[in-house]
Amino acid sequence: MREKIINHIITGLGLGFVITTASLWIFGLYEASGMDVMREFTTWLVASALYGLISLIYDSDIPLPLSIILHFIGCVAITFVACFVAGIMEFMKWYEWFKYVLPYFIIVYIIASIVVQLTVCWETKKINKKMKELNK
Repeated sequence: MREKIINHIITGLGLGFVITTASLWIFGLYEASGMDVMREFTTWLVASALYGLISLIYDSDIPLPLSIILHFIGCVAITFVACFVAGIMEFMKWYEWFKYVLPYFIIVYIIASIVVQLTVCWETKKINKKMKELNK
């Protein structure tokens, strides 16, 4: 179980590193002070590890549609808290988060979900191919 937890955290960190770096560039945060960038970067890497950890829900016996809903809600909650910690909420009212951050989150969530799903399909095909070769 420990290995599974570590793998999920590492996967979350891997995806989060790419998304965080791209977001910092897109939103021009590279122009901020070094301390602000480090706070933001560290916050989102911790959030990414938590995203990976919460994805353990997919390994449970919960039906897939419910797992997807719970995962999405958990990731939204992590993102909301991370925005406070990272200082993003200093620039907006809490309710503006739903107008500005949530749409961006949904787009990133969908893209990340597609990438993960394609990776799983690719890995499954690779494993099936090796199993067919072994059965010959």
